[in-house]
Amino acid sequence: MTREVRLTSVRAEVLETPLYSPFVTSQGRADKAHCVVITFGLSDGHEAYGESTPVEYVTHETVESVLKTVERIAPQLVGLVVGHYRRLFRVIAECAPAEPSARCGLEMAALHAWTLVTKLPLQSLWGGACDSVESDLTIPIVPEAGEITEFAYSTGIRVFKIKVGGGELEQDFARVKAVREAAPEALIRVDANQAFTPDQAIRFVGRLLEEGTHLQLLEQPVPMNDWEGMARVAAESPVPVFADESLRSPQDALRLVNTPVQGFNCKVNKCGIAGVLDIIAIAKSAGRQLMLGCMLETHRSIALSLALACGTGAFDYIDLDSHLLLNEMGTNTHFWQEGAKMSLVFPERD
Repeated sequence: MTREVRLTSVRAEVLETPLYSPFVTSQGRADKAHCVVITFGLSDGHEAYGESTPVEYVTHETVESVLKTVERIAPQLVGLVVGHYRRLFRVIAECAPAEPSARCGLEMAALHAWTLVTKLPLQSLWGGACDSVESDLTIPIVPEAGEITEFAYSTGIRVFKIKVGGGELEQDFARVKAVREAAPEALIRVDANQAFTPDQAIRFVGRLLEEGTHLQLLEQPVPMNDWEGMARVAAESPVPVFADESLRSPQDALRLVNTPVQGFNCKVNKCGIAGVLDIIAIAKSAGRQLMLGCMLETHRSIALSLALACGTGAFDYIDLDSHLLLNEMGTNTHFWQEGAKMSLVFPERD
């Protein structure tokens, strides 16, 4: 019986994974990805795993703070029935209301435990809307943007998210042009990671469109707490504006639906898994578009988001590509990817 399987132990450790090349945005540079691997011991002898990938400038968490949060919450979780995952979610939320990355790792382990005891795939919990989605590829602030785009386009990727801001605007325009010339038919998303003023953002979009860029959307153009600036850019931009760092909780989503902002970029490590589910409901009720994104997450963590995307079928845009940046050990056994297509079902091979 699933209700007889209980959580017997919780442990956490830091995992560092090198990147193939530096990942540079307007907020800084990363050469390694840092996450906290959380392991649940179960009374039937199995182990369940979750991962927390904190980004300090977004949620004010670090791997050190996540370790402390897990240590603090663990005694409240041990002994709970893992088949009742929502009870675990409630305890996690009550004990860590302001630590979404830590909540994500614990929630992920709880959901993995649920799959172990129910013998059901995770996407079925959320409805099993589809088996696959197509993701974009992020182009960081690097000089070889054109070469990266040309290679990725040859593999089947047709949408590129370009990081901009933090430097000379002419360099941003040059990088977008390099991507456009390398893949003239590709769709382009631009992500400023809070680096623009409202005036800069509006002018930036206008010039890109004048130059013939197939611009799909603009993400987080202004600082996360500049609500008036976000509203102004969304009202005046000829392409949809998506909130990322400004959207860290369902409460933020409720505030954003009262502005002209057209879309929300959800991330499990930014909002928590339960938080993303709440944001989906708010966005759908308010007629907003949804993107599912990621931090510098490993295959295991991306697989959770992929299950969320395929299970709910709720997301208009998919930005699950961090695993392509990480030089992980071993083979990806969590999902299948070919070009832009990401699938939870592995294809049959002769």
